[in-house]
Amino acid sequence: MTGLWSALTCGLVLMGCQGDRDGTNDADSSGSQPAAHQGPSATDDASVSIADIRQLIASEQHDRAETLVTDLLIRRGDDPAVVEVSGDVAAGRNAHQDAIDRYQLAIDLTSRSGESPSAGLLDKLARQWMNAGRPFESLEILDRLVRQYPGRDQSRTDLAGLQLALGLENRAEPHLRYLIQRGVGAMGELIVLTDITRPQSDRAICEFALQQNPGDLRPRYSLVRHDVYEGRWAQSLDDLRSVWQQHPEFPEASAYYGRALIETTEPQSGDTSPIAQWEQSVTPETKRLSAYWMAVGRWAEKNRRIKASAVAFWNAARLNENDGEALGKLSGALAELGRSDQAAEVAARAADINAMRDAVEALFSWKKHSQRAAVMIARSMDRLGRAWEAASWARFATMMQQDPDPSAMEVFQSIRGAMTATTPWQDPTKRVARRIDLSSIAADLNDAPRDSTADVDVNTTGPPIRFVDQAADRGLDYVCDIGPAENGEAGLYIYQSGGGGAGVIDFDLDGCPDLMLTSCGGTPRKGDSTTNRLFRNVDGRFVDVTEASGTGDAFFSQGVAVGDIDSDGFPDLIVANFGRNQLLRNNGDGTFRDVTGQFGFGGNQWTTSLAIADIDGDALADVFEVNYIGGDDVIERKCMREGTDQHRSCAPLVFPGEADRFWRGTGTNRLADTTVTAMDVNQTGGGPGRGLGLVVGDLDQQGGMDVYVANDMSANHFWTTAQPPASPEGSPTVLREQGALAGVAFDGRSLSQASMGIAADDADNDGDIDLYVTHFTDDYNTFYSQVSGGLWADRTEGLGLVKPTMAMLGFGTQWIDADNDGWLELMVANGNVDDFSHSGHAYRMPMQLFRRDPSGGYRAESSDQLGPAMSAKRLGRALATLDVDDDGRTDAVLTNLFDPVTLLINRTGDPNPDSAIAFQLIGTSDHRDAVGGTVTVSTESSKWSRQRLAGNGFQSSNQARLHFGVGRGVTVVDAEVRWPGGQSVQATGLRTGHVYQWIQGSQRPILLRRLQAEPSKPSSPFVPRKG
Repeated sequence: MTGLWSALTCGLVLMGCQGDRDGTNDADSSGSQPAAHQGPSATDDASVSIADIRQLIASEQHDRAETLVTDLLIRRGDDPAVVEVSGDVAAGRNAHQDAIDRYQLAIDLTSRSGESPSAGLLDKLARQWMNAGRPFESLEILDRLVRQYPGRDQSRTDLAGLQLALGLENRAEPHLRYLIQRGVGAMGELIVLTDITRPQSDRAICEFALQQNPGDLRPRYSLVRHDVYEGRWAQSLDDLRSVWQQHPEFPEASAYYGRALIETTEPQSGDTSPIAQWEQSVTPETKRLSAYWMAVGRWAEKNRRIKASAVAFWNAARLNENDGEALGKLSGALAELGRSDQAAEVAARAADINAMRDAVEALFSWKKHSQRAAVMIARSMDRLGRAWEAASWARFATMMQQDPDPSAMEVFQSIRGAMTATTPWQDPTKRVARRIDLSSIAADLNDAPRDSTADVDVNTTGPPIRFVDQAADRGLDYVCDIGPAENGEAGLYIYQSGGGGAGVIDFDLDGCPDLMLTSCGGTPRKGDSTTNRLFRNVDGRFVDVTEASGTGDAFFSQGVAVGDIDSDGFPDLIVANFGRNQLLRNNGDGTFRDVTGQFGFGGNQWTTSLAIADIDGDALADVFEVNYIGGDDVIERKCMREGTDQHRSCAPLVFPGEADRFWRGTGTNRLADTTVTAMDVNQTGGGPGRGLGLVVGDLDQQGGMDVYVANDMSANHFWTTAQPPASPEGSPTVLREQGALAGVAFDGRSLSQASMGIAADDADNDGDIDLYVTHFTDDYNTFYSQVSGGLWADRTEGLGLVKPTMAMLGFGTQWIDADNDGWLELMVANGNVDDFSHSGHAYRMPMQLFRRDPSGGYRAESSDQLGPAMSAKRLGRALATLDVDDDGRTDAVLTNLFDPVTLLINRTGDPNPDSAIAFQLIGTSDHRDAVGGTVTVSTESSKWSRQRLAGNGFQSSNQARLHFGVGRGVTVVDAEVRWPGGQSVQATGLRTGHVYQWIQGSQRPILLRRLQAEPSKPSSPFVPRKG
């Protein structure tokens, strides 16, 4: 920030610039001075003037100046001007404390005479406090200077700069606004205002202050602000405590200390007395901070007191309408209280703020030279009603040349043309928190705690979970060859980092899961990759039938979708490509035919994941297409990352996102691109995401299909097909984006994450779908618990899942009941996108498996227990589940970069097929795949629900069968199916250890076969043939 930090670089920090920067002199100084005058001689002492002493200072004759000014003080010691120049002499000698004392005396003398000290005098005192390592005292003087001389832009810039340097962003905000409205603010000031909670602390200032004055601990607060912002509460707690103990009246330190205490204390198991002690010390000034109310709200939230949390987050949002975390928390609390309209309004503003901050991150990716990003920021500011900032960003955008946006000038003229001299800084009609009235709730905060994480009946004496890699033993010979990197395995282009996908398909209907694995070893859009491979499962071994089946195309492929596109009973394939996607229709004889053109399925974009499902409820298969990055620049652009002189994979924000697409089935063997008419894309705020993961199903269990997309470094999207009450009967289904309102767009801090994979299932056995999303290193994977219909909350921390994933970069992930005890484990594939070991991040990483513990949380199982197949360090990517050998134990397949595919065969405990039961659903009045259909299995003491989903996360499709672990000793269960259309059927007396097929319209499922301790024979021999 050129203007903002000029004072800090010109002596305000440590060095000391002299004189009044307005170019004026105080009383007793003349307008001009002799250029070569050496000062008065010893015989001239009686006639010495202030001007003479200043000449000595200018010529660096500090000892002579001190002698003369001492004599002058004897004669005129009550003259403020003389005392001030004596301070100048002390400053010239670097006698900072003497200068401070003299300047302060000059100020006191001036005030006694009924006058105000000059701006120059106050400025000098502020500088000397800085040079003495006392920035907080300097802050007090600068604040007085600006209050007395509000028109001095440079003084205001100095004050705001020092406030930011000390982590006091909330104090700097009004001054930054003033500078922007005066037209003297630079891009640096604008960037700070995009997120006033983002710290700008200056380590050099703070460390110098602690060195010079170790008794003043306030700079420790400033140093830990970055940890606070990143949510590293445990790391910041001790420093904040020490500051609070010494300076309990320091509002910001008190507020954040309280938050750190609360974030590191569990209500049921921790010592809460320090929180009570802190609360008793809180001053009225602290309660005027949004950060204080965020702390109060988090404590109420942890205690599941929803009314109290809503009021606290409401207060926080009213104090800072641009705090995305406060708005996100308020929206969630309002939704839980049934105030859906208010929740939606607040969520919309939170989404706009998040989109704006994502655009700022994109700007940083271009070293602040992206015209596209600047235009995005301007548009976001305009939607938020922050016109002055919008106009300033649009103006800067018109001056940028890189990453062009042709609409830049039009956007600037539109925003500026709507402004007048009376345009407010914030459009009051966009202040959503201030339009909400929760005073009636505030008057009654005796709400009982809602359900908290309950203890669960987990079998802690069960067998150790163990997997073995049997890919080679079972004939699964496949490597995702991504082409040569620039330096061994390092130096990847971003398009090489995603790897191939995995789709489980029973293409020959023999009951055994076959595998489609994709390859991406060539150049995008060139068709020069190694071929995709189809493997047929024969007696638990895999046979490569690629050539015979006609599936071996050489496109640059990513994920793969499995589903019955034409409802003929045979599952089909859609392969996602960087280029033309490919629809492969199952001919029913072991072969496939490319019908992409016949179905009107086109495009040339970078697609990562796909799903086949009846999204619009007309019993016809539709296709949802998740796209990543747009344009051709991504194919050739190299990025030099900090800390290395070699190319590394570019950050996704360097490139524009590519919009997802919705293809509607027409019933005539055609797919119609209805993206424009069926997807309310205006609701995404930040525009297209950079999609990677995908899940489709009745996720909110409100009826109708939902589509959840994990976006890389922008808000995740949650598209719902539920029609609003006012929709006319028979209206075409419209997908509406409601990720922010549903609570799954951001993490619990309302920050976008680099989202990759998705695991979706009923993780806590409460009958609804929970979501787990993997992310980049230095960020935690997020567990979204569905707390009520269509509303999720980030419960990662309370379940013990934050710390174990911070050092990992997760891709594919799946819920899996590895030990068949009825509680789902969580499997995660990890591996970086390039070699960033120079920055302390691992490249290859082990897999992880998290197991439920009796407290209701999760623990990471040890690598030694899981076995080498899980502990081996890989660059893991797509992860899909299946039961390879039909023994009732769920297995998994994992694609990797550079390494052969991993086939994780479940070898947990002794084979016991009776501890599981499985179902296949076939729709008749609904689409044949019955995506969104749910089966609930129950015994006298337990109940489990599984839903048929499509997409299944990162570039993968799971086996289309619903697996239930029921534990040992259970032989008979009851079951209920709820079809996508809403009909339900119950059946009793079903035997465990079997696979059932439930056909829509039937009262009972058909028993297909018994699960086997050893691999079963295919039910009907099937040999693929050409033709």
